[in-house]
Amino acid sequence: MRRMTFRALTILTAGALALTASSAGATQTQEGKAVFDAKCLACHSVGSDRVVGPGLEDITNRRDRAWLVSFISDPALMLADGDTIATRLLAEYLVPMPDLGLTDAEVEAVIAYLAEPAAAPSANGAAPAPAGDPAAGRALFTGERQLAAGGPACSSCHSANAAGLSGGTLAKDLSQVSETYGVALPGVLKTTPFPVMQDIFAARPLTDEEIADITALLLETPAPGAAAGSVFAFPASGAGGAIVLLLLAGFVWRGRLRGVRKPLIGGHR
Repeated sequence: MRRMTFRALTILTAGALALTASSAGATQTQEGKAVFDAKCLACHSVGSDRVVGPGLEDITNRRDRAWLVSFISDPALMLADGDTIATRLLAEYLVPMPDLGLTDAEVEAVIAYLAEPAAAPSANGAAPAPAGDPAAGRALFTGERQLAAGGPACSSCHSANAAGLSGGTLAKDLSQVSETYGVALPGVLKTTPFPVMQDIFAARPLTDEEIADITALLLETPAPGAAAGSVFAFPASGAGGAIVLLLLAGFVWRGRLRGVRKPLIGGHR
C-alpha cells in the first residue's frame, strides 16, 4: 500500500513539474514575442521575408545558440571582433544591427520565441506603415516643421541633392536611399541603427506619422542620374547648337573665302 501511495505521489509530482515547466516555457515565449514586437519587428520577420534584415525563420537551427546570444546581446562587439557571420551579414544587408539594450533574460526570451514562434501569435513581417505625405516629409527634412520629440531636422546631417534638398555633410546624401532600402526604409527610421542616429534619436524617436512622411519624400526622390541629366541638358544642347552653327557658317562662306584667297595668292606670283 505504501509503495502504491509513493508511486502515485511520484507520478503526481512529475506531472506537476512538467506542467510548471510547460507554463514557464509558454510565459517565456510570450515575453519573447513582446520583446521581439517592440525591438525587432521593424527590421525582421519571423518567416522567410526580408525586411531591413533577414527573415529569422528556423534561425535557432541555422545558428549556434551561443552565437545568437552574443550577437543579440552585443552586435557591435561581434563586428569589432571580426566575426565572419556578422561581417557577411553587414555586407549583404548594409545596415548594422543596433544594440537593443536587452537584459540576459530578454535575450533568452527572444531566442525561445524564435525557436517556436507558433507558440505565440506572430506577425510575419513589419506592420504596414501609414501612407505618408511627401510635402510634410519635406518640411520635416528641412526643419521647416519641428519633429514632435524635439530631434534635429534631417538636413542637419543629410542632403538629398537629387530632390533639391541641401543640408549637412556629416552623413551621406540620401538621393539613393530608395534604391538601397526601398520599402524597408520605415524600419530603418524606426530603429535608427546607425551609431550617430542612435545617440541623437534614442531619447527623441520619430513618430509613426513622421516616419511615413519622411519615407514618402525619400521614396519619391528621383535617381541622381535623372538629376544629373537635367543639370547637363542645357550645356549639352548649347554645345550641339554651336557645332551646327559652325558647320552651317562654313558651308555658307566657303565660296567667299575662296574668292578672297585667290587674288591674294595671284598677287604674289
